[in-house]
Amino acid sequence: MPSGTVAVEEAEPPMRWRDRDMEALRARGLAVPVDGIQPGQIADSFLAARDGARVHNAVDIMARKGTPVLAADDGTILKVGTNTLGGNVIWAFDPSHRWVYYYAHLDRFRPGIREGQPLSRGEVIGYVGTTGNAPKDAPHLHFQVLRYLDGKHYSEGSPVNPLPLFVGTTVSH
Repeated sequence: MPSGTVAVEEAEPPMRWRDRDMEALRARGLAVPVDGIQPGQIADSFLAARDGARVHNAVDIMARKGTPVLAADDGTILKVGTNTLGGNVIWAFDPSHRWVYYYAHLDRFRPGIREGQPLSRGEVIGYVGTTGNAPKDAPHLHFQVLRYLDGKHYSEGSPVNPLPLFVGTTVSH
């Protein structure tokens, strides 16, 4: 090495913030948000085609109508309402406000559920149904995980497949 030259070790490239957030979510894991369902019972419908050129970007968790829907993680309820595709829906933040969870096609909401309410993993928030554009003979929970993007509406985040994040069901009812 020439005189006056300092050896510099190759450092690993810094982990991007999205990678860090994803790692944190993987480490925490998500409860399967339908009572009595285990991860191996859920088909991977994340990349499935939907009407038009849409991609599903979520998983459908099949269950009997009225089965309790559970909070997949601790957090806060952002929105309780209805829309054309999802029917009765709940949007929630995770504790870090980096991830948004979308629960759709609910038959009904748990009585007393409201926006701004803190959530605990495994807490009942609603019940499996067929509202919105769900087939009436196929009750299920449409569950989506989105990376919250600063400056965007919570529904405009980057979707990630929740299936590999599930660690099982936690029941608190």
